[in-house]
Amino acid sequence: MKTRIYRLLVNRVPAIRRKYQEARKKTASKGDRVLLLGKLLLWNLEYYFLGGQNRRGECSFPEKKKLLFQESGSFTCMSGEKLLRELSGYDVISFDVFDTLLLRPFSAPTDLFYMMGIEFHYPDFPVLRILAEDQARQKKQKTEGTGEVSLKEIWECLNPLTGIPATAGIAMEMSLEEKYCLGNPYFLPLLKALKKEEKILLAVSDMYLDREFIQKLLEKFYGPVFDRILVSKEEGCSKGEGNLYEKVRNIAGELRTARGAPFKGACSIAHIGDNPHSDILMARKNKIEPFLYPNPQDAGNPRRPFEMSRITGGIYRGLVNLRFHTGVRKYSVFYELGYIYGGLAALGFCQFIHRRARELGIRQVCFLARDGDILKQVYDRLYPGSPTCYLLWSRNVSARLSAERFPFDFFQRFLFQKINQGYTMEKIFASMRLTALTEKACQVLDCKRDSVLTEKRAVGCRDFLLGQWESVTGAYKEEQELAGGYLRKLLFLPPDKSREIRPGEPGSENAKSQEGLEKIALVDIGWAGSGPLGVEYLLHKTSGPSWQVHTFLAGSSGAPSPDRNSSQNFFFENRMESYFFSQSHNRDLWKFHDLHKKHNLYLELLFTSPSPGFLGFKKTADGEINFLFAPTEKHEGEICQIQTGILDFISDYQRYFGEFTAKGRGEISGRDAYAPLLLLLGDTDFQRKLEKAFFWDIRENVE
Repeated sequence: MKTRIYRLLVNRVPAIRRKYQEARKKTASKGDRVLLLGKLLLWNLEYYFLGGQNRRGECSFPEKKKLLFQESGSFTCMSGEKLLRELSGYDVISFDVFDTLLLRPFSAPTDLFYMMGIEFHYPDFPVLRILAEDQARQKKQKTEGTGEVSLKEIWECLNPLTGIPATAGIAMEMSLEEKYCLGNPYFLPLLKALKKEEKILLAVSDMYLDREFIQKLLEKFYGPVFDRILVSKEEGCSKGEGNLYEKVRNIAGELRTARGAPFKGACSIAHIGDNPHSDILMARKNKIEPFLYPNPQDAGNPRRPFEMSRITGGIYRGLVNLRFHTGVRKYSVFYELGYIYGGLAALGFCQFIHRRARELGIRQVCFLARDGDILKQVYDRLYPGSPTCYLLWSRNVSARLSAERFPFDFFQRFLFQKINQGYTMEKIFASMRLTALTEKACQVLDCKRDSVLTEKRAVGCRDFLLGQWESVTGAYKEEQELAGGYLRKLLFLPPDKSREIRPGEPGSENAKSQEGLEKIALVDIGWAGSGPLGVEYLLHKTSGPSWQVHTFLAGSSGAPSPDRNSSQNFFFENRMESYFFSQSHNRDLWKFHDLHKKHNLYLELLFTSPSPGFLGFKKTADGEINFLFAPTEKHEGEICQIQTGILDFISDYQRYFGEFTAKGRGEISGRDAYAPLLLLLGDTDFQRKLEKAFFWDIRENVE
């Protein structure tokens, strides 16, 4: 019974489970447990009956939240220019330090402790570090009547819990603080302008770090602009209790007097910080005018996924929140789309490709057009010098040039996926490059060139083409040869045509051992892998069977797809692998991902290219290869913004965590990378707004 209640109240909703487990660590007495039970019931009430909103109207459940269409435009504080005008009227301005002047690329301050756990190779380090700080504060409160402690006092409590020497622990924690702290770009010009106006500037922090160390961090980003730095652990009082503001007022008066102001003259003081209690309420109680600067992490976390592994999730949320919630600038929705939803997916997919390529001994990684454009850019940034290439290809080219091997896919793509969509017979045959057969087909089917393709005509076209199959496949011979030459040149392969694969013949991999074969990898977004299979067939047909091809897909065909089983034999023999999900891993994502809800389309939008679509190969008058392309991409500008967002995420990640990538550590799982996409694909309101801003033809996948 107890297990059933736990499953019902705790485990059904990930956000409730997370809240409960975090709160459970802090319960020590029976009264605490009773209080926690009350909170648990309240969370369930909020989730199931109040739309996920609490009593203040705030939504605290990511599963219930709606995405913001242009998130960077949601900054609630005044602009830096306006704040400067407001602060210019005060004699003294004090600033909170952490989460205001100094930021970290984590969604919670305690995420830093996970980095320490990595460095010390120590299990459960964050819990022990938090516990030691609580013990130090309680001890100090009993002995001296204040809970303000130093880092040394914290480590004196942590040393018996971990066995880590306090000196080593203190040095490591300070080193990581210095490594991950960054200046807030919102305040950089503001402080410079205030200093130019000769304002008295104070930095005030409730913190366990030494004043000298905090000063070092501040001067690293802002220079020596502060007249005084006050730290709670050294002053013996805090902003949270309010008595640190008394010292702010006294010091402000002393500094003004030192500058020649009347000793008893009125002194106007303003304070800027992120905490509603310690920075706003307590400042106002001490007759200091407060200005709230929204904590970027608190502002962004309600829009972020929390169903992620602890470290990856904290890093991802931290980076995204810093990019869009500091109030520095407003980005386009397309840039946000790339940064928020495409960046982590591209990063994790490329990490996966690199690891598998090394494990399999892959000689070259080939990224198929056009989704491979941005993926190759990301891969080359992460692993410079790796053997990669960008392979001009498309689903239509693949279906056409491998028609003799995969006739069913040929007919599906060019006929049955175009039924009742306004395509004329003339356009259908032009897309197949069989214009010469158009008139004869219309005579056989008793229709005209401008007749629309219906299901009956599609069946008739298939039967007609099968009756002309040698003519059909013969029409593609020259293009196949051109494509084979292109592949050999791209992959540096010798022109070995000693053995061709014939229609219906088993794959060449069954004709000789896989040992000693050259290995290449083909990378595509998804879904059934028909594009890479077409490349593999053409490669073997034109260059011989001595090439072993592995395919890496971002995602396989989802459970709702009629093609969900089409490539399972390739997955079973490990010749095809999927990063996000497949029938054999992350099956809940596999069941969720639905092409009928345009899930495929949204992911293809994230990874598309501003370059025009590839149409095929044609021989020039002098026998060279001419590459045929569609007209200029009409959404080139928007797609470039998406790609810029993805690349900026990669740059931000590498700036702080590139050492993990370089060492092959910290690989992002497919489930973690898909977590932001779950929010995107689950928010139909956001999707409607996106489609209105970026109108694309949903039939393009069969053009």
